This record gives sequence, C-alpha cells and structure tokens, in this order.
Amino acid sequence: MDESDEALVRRVAGGDEQALEQLYARHAAVLLRYAVQLTADRGQAEEALQDTFVGVWQGAAARFAGGSTVRTWLFGICRRQSGKRTRSMPPPSLPLDAAASIPSNVATPDEIALARADVAAVGGALARLPAGHREVLHLTFVAELPMAEIATLLGIPLGTVKSRLFMARAALARALPVDQLTAKEAGR
Repeated sequence: MDESDEALVRRVAGGDEQALEQLYARHAAVLLRYAVQLTADRGQAEEALQDTFVGVWQGAAARFAGGSTVRTWLFGICRRQSGKRTRSMPPPSLPLDAAASIPSNVATPDEIALARADVAAVGGALARLPAGHREVLHLTFVAELPMAEIATLLGIPLGTVKSRLFMARAALARALPVDQLTAKEAGR
C-alpha cells in the first residue's frame, strides 16, 4: 500500500531523501504543467519546480501544518516560485497542445465542445481571459483541485473561485464558434 503524502512529508522533515523522491514522482508532472502555465517558459517552469522541491527539502516540510492537502500545499509553493520568475509578466494561458496530452477516461460535455471547436478559436478565447480566470480554469480542469483548495491556494473566497470559473466558462462559450451540425442538433 502506498504511503500517504502526509506521511511522506513527515519523513522528508526527518531527512529522508527517498520520501522526497516519492513526493516528486507523485506530483512533479502536474506541478510542472502548472508552472509552465504561469511562466510561459519551460525553462523557468522547470526551475520553479526544482526550487519547489528544494524548498520542501530545506525546511518547508518541517513547517507543513496540515491546513490543506499536501498537493495544495505543493501548488502554493510552486505558485510562489513561478511568481518570482514572472513578476512583470501576466500569466499566460496553457498551450492547447499541452492540454491535449492530459489523459481522460470519460469525455465531459465541456471536453466534447472544446474538441469540436476550432483550436485557434479556443486558444484565442483563452488568451483573452483575465489571468485570474485562466488560472482558476487550469487549477480546476488540469490540476483537478477541489474549489475549496483553489480558494486556499489563491487566497480568495470560495465564492470568488466559483464566480471566476463560471465567468471563464461563459466567456469561452461565447467566444467559440458554433459548429453548424451541433447547432442543427440542438434545434431538434
């Protein structure tokens, strides 16, 4: 049976390198995608990811208070490390080709609609969203964090997370061209 993230953090706090390696193996891929979304630069994102785990090793694990999940805590560290690299730049949207590589077992209606839409239109619509809306979309659909954890991570009320998500999805829906076949099917 796999050890919990919390148990691994306790082991890291005690100087266990293998526990750090296990945390890295579990969370590095999704943290890297998040850092790329925030920095728009793979090299900077990799540095932010490295600094995230260096920080965990150098003492952050000993200060983990358990106020959130370990995953959300790691996202917070990664967000701060990414922010150090992009203070003057707004967070860019996630590249669509990176989003296409995210595995999914069952297609949701949102995924079906996005798959039918023109890729350039989706990219353009995402790029026009405010940075806060793009970030909430990423944390919800790519990182798959619960809304309460997103609120904690971003330091905003839960209602603001819900509002941003609603507004971002509505803006995307308005910006995407309607496939004529889909429009005919909807009219039946």
